[in-house]
Amino acid sequence: MTVFEQVKEAVDMRTVAEGYGLQIDRSGMCLCPFHAEKTPSAKVYPHNIYCFGCGESADVIGFTQKMFSIAEPIEAVRKLNDDYGLHISVGEAPTTAEMSEYHKRIEARRAYEQWEKQAWKTLHDYLWQMRQWRELAPKSPDDVQDERFVYSLHYLDYAEYLCDEFIHADRSGKLAMRSIIDQLKKIQHIM
Repeated sequence: MTVFEQVKEAVDMRTVAEGYGLQIDRSGMCLCPFHAEKTPSAKVYPHNIYCFGCGESADVIGFTQKMFSIAEPIEAVRKLNDDYGLHISVGEAPTTAEMSEYHKRIEARRAYEQWEKQAWKTLHDYLWQMRQWRELAPKSPDDVQDERFVYSLHYLDYAEYLCDEFIHADRSGKLAMRSIIDQLKKIQHIM
């Protein structure tokens, strides 16, 4: 196990974020430390932080690097080790293979977070489209019903359900919704 993995197993993101000054509410939201804002847009997950506002994402090591302008991940590991008394042996530099593996995991996490952001946008846009189409209701019994209004009658509750499920799902639950979200993208392009 690399020192990177040891640190990430030894201390969770919330502990580090709060330890370095972030105020996190019960739902895991906080003001993003990477850009100025007045309303919390950063979500603290057990293993990382993600800002829905600026798109920044980091695990405990990357977060520490960004917070303290530390150039190398190994220096962030040393800081976390010292600050949180992790007692991890950090005497030698990581191997090229360890660094490569670490960077691959970071890229995979970023790819997932980008997908999650796009998936949420798709669901959110679909919900608002259904709500807008509800307003196309005929004004009188003699008016012809707009197809979009009829569609919204059938699918507004479904759109609300999907958004609620996505918000409350964990990573695997969100990924399980991938095919539904892909179908919604196609529907939105047709209509």
